[in-house]
Amino acid sequence: MSVYDNYDRLDMWKDFFYYSKSERRAVLLLLFLIGAMLALWMGYPYLCTDKVEEEEPSFEKLSLFLNQLDSIDGRRNRYPSSPKKVESVLSRFDPNTADSLSLLRLGLPAFAIRNLLKYRRAGGTFETPDALAKIYGLSKEKFNELRPYIRLEASERKEAAREKSAPLREKPINRPLERQFKYPAGVQVDANAADTAELKKIPGIGSFIARQIVDYRRRLGGFYKVEQLEELKWITPHMLHWLKVEEAPLQKIDINKAGLDRLRNHPYINFYQAKVITEHRKKRGPIKNPAQLSLYEEFTKEDLERLAPYFAFE
Repeated sequence: MSVYDNYDRLDMWKDFFYYSKSERRAVLLLLFLIGAMLALWMGYPYLCTDKVEEEEPSFEKLSLFLNQLDSIDGRRNRYPSSPKKVESVLSRFDPNTADSLSLLRLGLPAFAIRNLLKYRRAGGTFETPDALAKIYGLSKEKFNELRPYIRLEASERKEAAREKSAPLREKPINRPLERQFKYPAGVQVDANAADTAELKKIPGIGSFIARQIVDYRRRLGGFYKVEQLEELKWITPHMLHWLKVEEAPLQKIDINKAGLDRLRNHPYINFYQAKVITEHRKKRGPIKNPAQLSLYEEFTKEDLERLAPYFAFE
């Protein structure tokens, strides 16, 4: 090996380890960063020891805070947020004037109370105690429970005024008692044609019940079966032996022309059913048959069956 070959090898290694000024700066900066990272990594446990120790009391505070929350939940469970159900107390009331609180105390469902108040705000009134049963949302069982406590003050005042202004010849005061003639067993009176005088000849029927039968016949538009008389609470099965219903033309309701008041005044139609009929006519045109009304939840199958004889679709 010649001397020149040795010089060539030295130049090769010199070129390999030679760096420019900018490259040397970059290498020094890289070495400094590596050293700083190693120092930080090795010294981190010692630097964080005090901080961890300072944070330890916060866990105790957190535990105390959670215990306080548990105690608050315990007290909350002892006093439930749901309101206690109001116990119903039955007493005399007038459905035409009773407020919502009075109705709630009687045990009426909130839904039925809302419908009753809407009915009154729309101008509806209860002429008879049985009219309350037509309120949507009031069950038959609840109505039967409330029925003995219903007092219609306006109707009672009208009845008292009528009795007071009645001619003296109609009052039994200051005249000898007369035995009223009564039909014997086997005689039947047509409820569609009889007036109050003839109805009073039936055993058990006086002036008041006779007037109720005639008035109910007028409001219905006539009877189509004798069982309809059972809808009057004063009629007993014993009285029905003397009553019959002869076939007679009924006073029908033109369902496509009758107004809201005309419809809701029928004993078999309540305010909400009357509203359905008028709204259907307004939005969908004339009603052609009862089946169209069966699509509404306000009308049950039984409702439509007893109304069918009174409907006219013209």
